[in-house]
Amino acid sequence: MSPDQAHRCEVRQGRSGAVFLAFFPSTRETSSYSNSLFTLDLKPGVGQDDADVLAAHINRLLLGVSSTIF
Repeated sequence: MSPDQAHRCEVRQGRSGAVFLAFFPSTRETSSYSNSLFTLDLKPGVGQDDADVLAAHINRLLLGVSSTIF
């Protein structure tokens, strides 16, 4: 995890029209992860309303985003 950079979850829409969740620094500063974008792909058929509810729930509980490279 980037210990000094909190993140937030946002709903985005891909070119296919499918919604997904993406994680960005809360302060809108450049991500400490450089050119990386962390996303969660949702099941087919998940709509904007459900994605918004999920993102809001994640944001209530989320502190940061971690990446482990082996």
